[in-house]
Amino acid sequence: MVSAAFASRLEGARELMDGPGLDREELKGALRDLAWINRRFGNVAMVLDRLRSILDGVSRPQAEPVRILDVATGFADIPRAVALWAREKRLQVEIVAVDRQEQIVEIAREASRGFLEVRIEHGDALALPFGDSSFDIVIASQVLHHMEGEEPVRLLRELRRVARRSIVVGDLRRGLWPFAVTWIVLRIVSRNRFIRFDGPLSVRRAFTAGDMRDLAVRAGWGSVKVSGHAFFRLALVARKD
Repeated sequence: MVSAAFASRLEGARELMDGPGLDREELKGALRDLAWINRRFGNVAMVLDRLRSILDGVSRPQAEPVRILDVATGFADIPRAVALWAREKRLQVEIVAVDRQEQIVEIAREASRGFLEVRIEHGDALALPFGDSSFDIVIASQVLHHMEGEEPVRLLRELRRVARRSIVVGDLRRGLWPFAVTWIVLRIVSRNRFIRFDGPLSVRRAFTAGDMRDLAVRAGWGSVKVSGHAFFRLALVARKD
């Protein structure tokens, strides 16, 4: 049956945007489309909602800015959204955004000019170039499903290592219905071949809520919370002990 194909996660299939030698303008167009999708279909709102919960009650004026790390940042649209939200709340933040692809880092830097709160660096999500407990909050959005084998657990361990206070991991939810809707919607909203191919494949490679909870436990997170959000999205959140 078709639904049986979604009972287990698809591994060993690489998304186009993870490949080498990408055309810069086509990649830039895909990142822009993806940022629009993130904004319109709830990913940015989900991250901001989690941040509001974590930072509720932060005293102002602050002695020091809240330090935030965004892992596998892509177009850095989430760091920019966080920066704008923090400005409205008069909350001091320092945001470091990392991505392993140099070409993406360059594009993200161009898009983030004028955001003095945001610094974009090259960095591997599985070997972050930062010391233990370097950031108050660590965010990783739409990266977990890119991992293979034991990499999801390695990623969650690394996020926990560099976090001082909280970790927020956002991703898609695997399933037949999420796949079908994603396939249709992306063919309506984007002409970019990366978006049309990678989006549905991402759903096939995504996890369920139970999967994400199990991965966090294996990574030593301790107490975790997984919540469902609009447009087939999941948020995995933990406060570091």
